Amino acid sequence: MKVLLLVVLGFVAVFAKEEEVENLAHGFPTAIEWVSFDKSIGIAKDLNKPIFFLIHKTWCGACKALQRELKSSAKTDELILLSRKFVMVNVEDDDEPEDAKYAPDGGYIPRILFLDTDGNPLKTNNEQKYRNNKYFYPLAAQIIDGMERALLEFASDEPKSVEEPQVEETTSEEVVEEEEAEETAEAKDEL
Repeated sequence: MKVLLLVVLGFVAVFAKEEEVENLAHGFPTAIEWVSFDKSIGIAKDLNKPIFFLIHKTWCGACKALQRELKSSAKTDELILLSRKFVMVNVEDDDEPEDAKYAPDGGYIPRILFLDTDGNPLKTNNEQKYRNNKYFYPLAAQIIDGMERALLEFASDEPKSVEEPQVEETTSEEVVEEEEAEETAEAKDEL
């Protein structure tokens, strides 16, 4: 009887976890490890990863098209793999935070922003394709491109070590003198 109870509890735990993942996916690929917005900043700080922040609504036609795109695109596997380098957040309807920084060029949907570990938007956007809706990414390939650019921006914004040596500026004359000195030293070593 106890064994049966343990087996049943195990199944309940597995299905509860699956349901939680499904709820956080909100119709987007469940192979992506989605987290709640409330937990995202703490996780991003712990893992030193940027945040992928998707905002959408259940009634939105463009949002539904994006769901279909991310489930059926030939690029879906690549996007899922790349998602592991981010803390992935997906909010819908009333879960969208009211802070204006998450709607930098308007409250249209769907929007994808890339955030730093403090929850502040990075500069990465899709302005090259959509001048008036910079955070609109309707295609998996565009999202992947944005993710790759966000990773580069995030890496360049990481704080540098306090102990990092200061680089002294050198003039072109000093560089030439150093090169000549090195060549002279190499010539002496060969003798």
